[in-house]
Amino acid sequence: MSKLLAMSNELPLEIIEAILLLLPAKSLGRFKSVSKTWNSLISDPQFIKIHLLRRQTTKLILIPFEKTLYSVDLNKLLPYLNNDATSTTGKYLSLQLSETLGSCNGLILAKDIWVNSSTLLVNPTTREVLKIPPSPFPRPAGRVECFLRYGFGCDSSTDDYKVVSYWDPEHAPNPDCTDTNVSVYSLRNNSWRRLPNFHYDFAPFHNVSGALVNQNFNWLASVRPDYSSTIVAFSFETEEFNEIKLPDSIENEDAKCYYDMVVLGGKLGLYLRNGEDYDLWVMEEYGVAESWTRVCVEMDPVRPLCLVEGSDRDIMFDEEGRVLVYNLDEKRCRKVEIKDGPSLFDIGDTYFETLESPKRIRPTSDDSDDEATVESDDEVTVESDDEAKRLSNQERDGSKS
Repeated sequence: MSKLLAMSNELPLEIIEAILLLLPAKSLGRFKSVSKTWNSLISDPQFIKIHLLRRQTTKLILIPFEKTLYSVDLNKLLPYLNNDATSTTGKYLSLQLSETLGSCNGLILAKDIWVNSSTLLVNPTTREVLKIPPSPFPRPAGRVECFLRYGFGCDSSTDDYKVVSYWDPEHAPNPDCTDTNVSVYSLRNNSWRRLPNFHYDFAPFHNVSGALVNQNFNWLASVRPDYSSTIVAFSFETEEFNEIKLPDSIENEDAKCYYDMVVLGGKLGLYLRNGEDYDLWVMEEYGVAESWTRVCVEMDPVRPLCLVEGSDRDIMFDEEGRVLVYNLDEKRCRKVEIKDGPSLFDIGDTYFETLESPKRIRPTSDDSDDEATVESDDEVTVESDDEAKRLSNQERDGSKS
C-alpha cells in the first residue's frame, strides 16, 4: 500500500483514474483504503458508471443447501476445454440467499433466506444489500396465488433499475382469466406502479425462466383466447409489453416442449424439444424474427446457462445440479469439476464483478425505514402503509356519516 500511496502523490489524478479503470472491481474495493483521494475517486458515481463499460469476467452463482452463495470463475474453464477432465475454482461469498431472480450490471435480485417474502438487491462483489419494498397491490378477494415471477433490468434512459413482477391466480391455462397482475418497481423513484391487465397467460410456461436482453425482459407466454405461443418482451424503458415471433418452423407444431430461455453472448436463446430433437434457437439480431438460427444439441433435457468465457462454441448447461460444458462443433459433453466447492447445490444466475451500487441510484441512510410510494392506474399515491390505513379509515368513517 505504501508504494501505491507514493504513486498517488507523484502522478496526476487523471492518470491514476485511467489506471484504476483498467482494474477489476475486487481490486478497486481494496484500493479504497490507499487514501481518501482514491476512496473518493473509486466511490464516485461517474467512475462506477464508466467502469461498468469495461470488459467484465462472468461469474456463476451456486446455491448450496446451507444457502451460503458460492461464486464460480467461468474464465478459468477456457484452458481446460480440450481436456477430457474440465475443472474450475471459485469461492464462498459471505452472503446467504434462498434464490436468485435475475441479474444486471453486477447486481442480483434475490430472495432473503431469513424473511421469505423479502426481495433484495445484492452486489456479490461489494456485499452491498438493499431491500426492495414489497408490492402494495393486493390480490383479488378469494384468490390464492399460484405463482409469482420476477424480471430485473435497467433503464439507461433514466439511469434506473426496475423490477417487473407478475402473478397469475390460475393453476392451469384459463381463457376467461383476466387477473394476471403486473406491477413495476422503480429504484430511483422508490415506487410501485400497477400496469393494466393483458391478454397473455404465463401459466403454461411457469417453469420456464425469462431472459434479459437489450433492456427487455423476455418470457414465453400464450395469447388468449386461442393460446398460440409467443415471446413477450417487457421494455424497462417504456414499461410496455411487445411480442417477438417464435421461429417459423416451430411456431405451429404441437410436439414442441419448451425448456428454457437463456442469454448467450448477449443474444436471446430458446431451448426446446421438438419431436425427438433438442434444439437451441439463437436470435442473432434482437427483435428480428428472421434472424433466428437453429443449433442442434444432442443431449438429454438440460437447462442452458451461458457461453463459456472466451468461447462462442462451448455452452454451459445445468443438469439437475451438475454443471456441464457442451461443444457445438464436436457434439461433446463434459462434466465440470468444481474444486473445493460444494457438492450439492442449485444453480443461480450469472453476474459480472462490478462496483455498481443500488444506493448510487437511491441514496438512503436506513433501508428498513424506507417506504415505497404507489402509482396506479387511478393515480392514487400512498406514501406508506400507515398512510394507507389512515386513508382507508377516513373513507370508512365517511361512509357511515
